[in-house]
Order: sequence, then C-alpha cells, then structure tokens
Amino acid sequence: MEMDQSLAKNLLNNGAVLIITGVPVRTLFGVDLCTYTIADNFRGVKMIPPGFHYVWCAATGPYGDSAPRVGFAHYFKAREILVKEWDTTTEELKERQSPEPELEKQRIREHLKELDRFLAPYDLRSLKDWVKLTSHVVGEEVLNKCKPSLGTIRTNVELESCPDSERPRGSLNETYSVMKLKFVSDENDLLPKLKPVEGTAPRFNSVPDRVPKNSSPAEISLHSVDCIEACDELLKSYENSLELIQEIQISFAFFVVGFSTESLLYWRKILNLLSHSEEAAGKYLSLYGEYCKILAFQLPHLPEELSMPTDGNTVYKDVRSLLYNLKRVGLESSGNLLINSLEKSLNWKFDNLREDPEDMPIVVELNEAI
Repeated sequence: MEMDQSLAKNLLNNGAVLIITGVPVRTLFGVDLCTYTIADNFRGVKMIPPGFHYVWCAATGPYGDSAPRVGFAHYFKAREILVKEWDTTTEELKERQSPEPELEKQRIREHLKELDRFLAPYDLRSLKDWVKLTSHVVGEEVLNKCKPSLGTIRTNVELESCPDSERPRGSLNETYSVMKLKFVSDENDLLPKLKPVEGTAPRFNSVPDRVPKNSSPAEISLHSVDCIEACDELLKSYENSLELIQEIQISFAFFVVGFSTESLLYWRKILNLLSHSEEAAGKYLSLYGEYCKILAFQLPHLPEELSMPTDGNTVYKDVRSLLYNLKRVGLESSGNLLINSLEKSLNWKFDNLREDPEDMPIVVELNEAI
C-alpha cells in the first residue's frame, strides 16, 4: 500500500513525536499495530497521528526470547512531544526524570531536524486498521478513565492476597448439599482469593453476571434463556450507549496490542452478555447495530485459538447466538453485514442459525434434603 502523500506531509508538520531513551538494542517496541526492533540509533517515533495510541516494549533475552509486553496508552495531541526513558530494574518505559521537563521538550522541539534521522516514522500502512478499531475513542477523558491509575498496562496484572477479613465465608448452618450446589454454580469460589495490586488493573465498569449469584432454580432457568436484567443493569452503569462502545474498543485495543488478559476478560464478558438476550437486542437497537460494525473490525484481529469456527470456541458460539437474536428482532441487515464480513475475513459460516441448546430452559432436579 502506498503512503498517502498528503497525509504524510500533514503529519510531518503536525504529528506528535515520542522520544525514548536508554532502551537496550534488540528490545521489541511497538506503537499500535506497528512493531519495531530497537537499533543503536533508534530514539523514537515521529509523525504520530493525533488521538489514542498504545505504546509497548518487550525486553529480549540473549537467545531471542522476549518478556511479556509492558506498555501505556496515551492520547496524543497535535505536535505534542512525549519523552519516556527505560527503567533497567522493571524493564519498561517510564516518565522521564528531568528537573525541567518542559524546558527539555522545548529544546527537543528546537532540534527536531537534527533528531529526525534517529526517529522512525509512524507506519501509516497500519493506520486505517487502527482507526477502525478505535473510531469512537475521541478525547482523552474516556481513555484516562479506563487505563490503570498508575499508567502501566501489563499482560497480567499484579496480584496480592486478600486480607483475612475480606475472605468469603459460608454460613455455619449450611448443609453439605447446599454448599455443594453453590460450588457447582460458581467454580471461582474454589480458586485462591486474590485481588489486583492497587493501580495496576484497567478500570472498566463491572459487568453483571448473566445469572446472579444465589439465584433460585427457577431464576437460573429464566436468566439462562434471556439475560435482559443483566443487560439493563450494564447499560444503567453508563450515561449512554456510546460510553459502553468506547470501553469495548479500548479494552480490545489493550488486548490486541498489549496482550492484556484483564482487558480480554472484560471484552469477552460483554460479548457473552449482549449475545444472549433477544429482548435486549430489540430494546437497544442502535447499540446492537453499532456493536455489529465494531465486531466486524475486531474479530479478524483475534489470535488463532479464538478464531476457529468450532463449538469449542466460545467467541464463535457467542457470535452465533448474537446473530440469531438479531434475526429474531428484525436487525437482519446488521446481522448480514457482520456475517458477510466474517465469511470473508475468517471463513466463518453461519448456516441454519438457531438457538443455542445451552440457552434453552434448564430442568433442575432438587434434592429433597435441600
């Protein structure tokens, strides 16, 4: 793809500049969907388009192995200069420690021509895809709300044990049968109780469970058939549906570029919730229409293990359920656009759309002891 010369000329004059110092040679480095390998004279990236961007590094070992990606999200302004330096202890980029940071930026600006040969241009060939993935993230407010308060985004968040006072405890009056039923309904109760270290996790809104905890057997059946209550609760936590769309795009960007597992978890929870409510699809028509457009751009960027059109792939199954519900509420045009896009990009087929057997009513046999 040839570079758009008018765009390149505009960014040469108005694009942002990222300066990095002290990064070891052969370190992997990236901005959005662009990837570089640090060389001796590499000092950063120029011609960065204004807007939301994700910057990451991954230290490499002597045998070519690389550490997990560590990065940060930043909303660049036109002609902004951002300076970062390498922390040899944590092997990540951090804020430049300068006694007069603004004066340093001013000096960099005055000597940009001399620095130009040390700066790699932003790869404009990948810009179109990045813009599609982040089209609704306009303004730094929503980005600052979602990224970790400490700024650094890691592949896996740092965890610490919960204090003993915060550990969940069952009632002394519960029978063994009741305790067994609770474990079956939520296997997470069997895992060690850990929580993210303060300031290290992305800050997305909480996603309600499709089936609320402590639901009765009848309620489990009701919520499994259609999780409209959970969808309503989710939408109430946002001022409007655009905020939800923005978080969906930000979370996917954090995952697809930074490999953030917490962000992937949030993205998959949203997909699972919105895909299993016919009533919500009919109630929030504009949201679902826009969500289909977003998924058409996002899904082809998933890793191979999440791109296989099999019943073992929960992403594929959720998309099938979403398409079935769209058809039921008259949003076939949005569904067909998504189907056509995924058939071309992923070779996903959606013949004979029908309700997932797992979403059909559940018959629960009650133990007399309960």
